[in-house]
Amino acid sequence: MDVRGSGAYHARMSASARMVSDALAIARYHIVLVAMTACLVFGWLMTGRYLPWVAFVVGLDWFLINLMNRITDIDEDLKNDIQGTARVARHKRLLTIVSLMLMGGSFVATHMVWPGLTPYRIAVQIIGFGYNYDIVPTPRGFSRFKEIYFLKNFGSSVLFVLTCFAYPLATNGESRIMSWIGIVCLALFFVPFELTYEILYDLRDLEGDKQEGIPTYPVVHGPHRARQIIDGLLVLSSIVLLAGILSGNLGVREGLMLAAPCTQIAFYRPRYRRGLTPHDCIVLTHLGTAQLALYLVGTFSWLRAGLPANIYL
Repeated sequence: MDVRGSGAYHARMSASARMVSDALAIARYHIVLVAMTACLVFGWLMTGRYLPWVAFVVGLDWFLINLMNRITDIDEDLKNDIQGTARVARHKRLLTIVSLMLMGGSFVATHMVWPGLTPYRIAVQIIGFGYNYDIVPTPRGFSRFKEIYFLKNFGSSVLFVLTCFAYPLATNGESRIMSWIGIVCLALFFVPFELTYEILYDLRDLEGDKQEGIPTYPVVHGPHRARQIIDGLLVLSSIVLLAGILSGNLGVREGLMLAAPCTQIAFYRPRYRRGLTPHDCIVLTHLGTAQLALYLVGTFSWLRAGLPANIYL
């Protein structure tokens, strides 16, 4: 959770409240929550099962990636006055050791239960390391995904696809109830939609990214063009979902997700005009989590009422 401009409020909090607030900020809990909820939704759509333990592993992997990102971006985060950075700087070595131990222990535990999940967890953590450390080969030497145009945002989308689609299938593939074409349609809907979050966060971080030389779309193309890219991605995600429905590979149940791009536009447009804030981006992420949770509750209630599981055109 990136919180800026909250110094006065933060100073009035008690020591224990500040510690909890900093811990949530360091973990970027809003990203962890939306990833876990997305895993539950897409896991259920693909397998017909609710997979809370798989979602827990998803949350753990995103927590580890976010924590390592906070550890490696201390200088940048201090410049941007991101909450919890001073605490990370003070405990950098301890946090690094704890995260590596947690990663290693969790790999052993999940491999015992779901050995087929291990290759995907390794891929996720390698991409996470590539986002945080200079291990990505480029013509100019080793770099980070974060410092490479296009891959900065696309790498995060790949992480979401792996954790929210591959993890459920790797652990419960024998229960798959959706066609592979339907799964591909859902993933192709999700990728451009998720990218809009990435660009909105980059719009918020425009000045800091300019100073650091991070080649985000807003830095390279300017805010206006970045907004047009966001709108284009939202249209693209909607078209993919409609194509899946009209082709009979997805049903009306999946079509309900068309509400997400519409909500995204309604939420971000007025805030873009007055200038996006860190709070806006966090609320937007929570809004995505709330929509996913509502989808789970709504479809569960629908089925309990004995209504058709899905309707195909």
